[in-house]
Amino acid sequence: MQRRARTLISPAVVLALALALLVGAGSSAASAAAAAAKRRHSASSRLPEVALPHVFHGPSAQVTMAPVGLSFEYSAMAQDLGTGPCPTPALAAELQRLGSPPLALSGDSQDMTAPSGALTGPPASWEAATLFSLPSEFWSQLQCLLSAARDPLTVGLNAKTGQLAWAQQMVAGAQSAASNGLDFSIGNEPDLFSLPNYSALAKPQANAEAAAVGVYLQVVSSLLPAIAGAPLIGPELAAPARWRGQLSRVIAQLHDQIVGVHAYPLSACVTPRAVTIGGLLSAAAGAEPSAFRWVVADAAAAGVPAIISEANSASCGGRAGVSDSPASAVWAVRFVLSALKTGFREVRFHFSGDPYDAFVVRGGEVLDRPLDSALVALNQWLPVGSMLQGIRGLRGLVATAISGGAAQLILDNEHAQAQAVVLRTSQSVRVEVLSAARAGLHVAQLSPHHGAIKLRVAPSSVLAVLPAAVSAAR
Repeated sequence: MQRRARTLISPAVVLALALALLVGAGSSAASAAAAAAKRRHSASSRLPEVALPHVFHGPSAQVTMAPVGLSFEYSAMAQDLGTGPCPTPALAAELQRLGSPPLALSGDSQDMTAPSGALTGPPASWEAATLFSLPSEFWSQLQCLLSAARDPLTVGLNAKTGQLAWAQQMVAGAQSAASNGLDFSIGNEPDLFSLPNYSALAKPQANAEAAAVGVYLQVVSSLLPAIAGAPLIGPELAAPARWRGQLSRVIAQLHDQIVGVHAYPLSACVTPRAVTIGGLLSAAAGAEPSAFRWVVADAAAAGVPAIISEANSASCGGRAGVSDSPASAVWAVRFVLSALKTGFREVRFHFSGDPYDAFVVRGGEVLDRPLDSALVALNQWLPVGSMLQGIRGLRGLVATAISGGAAQLILDNEHAQAQAVVLRTSQSVRVEVLSAARAGLHVAQLSPHHGAIKLRVAPSSVLAVLPAAVSAAR
């Protein structure tokens, strides 16, 4: 793991890597060269074409939040904050490089965390003995980080083993730390909570979903006084389909300001053999958010936005060699674009001290993994206020046009062979490429010949096209 700056690469190297780029050139030096140029021109005329800037027709999606946010287990954040009064400045710099996106404290540890000083004496149960006690300096360290990085904060409260006094103490700590916005979630993945005596039943109850939702709503209602009307995100479902018939009831009763659900295309604990590079690069893994279009519809019916509040390549921490590979960056772009086109406003990538973390804090350093390049790029390519729309008809490529963003076009090659396309433009462009074959964001600048640029997009890669003038100013 190394800090990877954006790498400028020559057109020759780009061609050798097949990450783009043949720019047609005519020649009158010899008849053979002229004939070859004519053949190239004839071939390129049969390639799919797209004009820049693309003219939008029909439905499009607007970016209303930072497309990428972050979600941390309490224990992972405590580790990254270190032991001093403030964490390493490199951590604040990393969050700023990501665009100061929303930062959530959540995950499994949310329902296994006790506020500092709440646990006294010997534990009375196994459950009490396995709780994570928040360090006394946690909130002051976090305040130091957020003051520098300027991320808004979401704080998850313990609904499984906590109580109102615990929630009130956590809320007070969160209020002391947050300086750029604060909201809360209550309970993590309540669809996985067990009902009393559930294991004793010979078969699931017919009304199991409604019963589980009823218990969850009772618990959350008892903790709501702690947040005193602050914005609420939820219900943070592990598998939204489990509560499909009850989600609208939950939204209505809790008055969620944002509907948040979780989505992981692969599982390192249920089907670990499926967590492969090929599985991560499959079309299904990238399009996972589209299966939850109904969540967006339920949220819209209640007049609130929906986000994927926890996601990553594979649940249970991911898998080394896959979740920390360059393929994770390609997958992340596909996943976020699918989420935005489906109607979700944001995707928050999870950190738990495992292989799928986008970066790692070690001492005074932040070490980037390949996923980090994608998260940085997405928040730059798709700023708040931009619009995106899928383009049909580009053979072999999934194309997304962007209006009002740093990028104008994103081309995704899901195939095992390089795919060619012609850009119709009179302006020089900058291309930024994420490839499953090589870590980092690779960059080249190209100029048109006779109003056209021919691109070859490498297998399992995504390529963003930006105006050269705009990108140079960033």
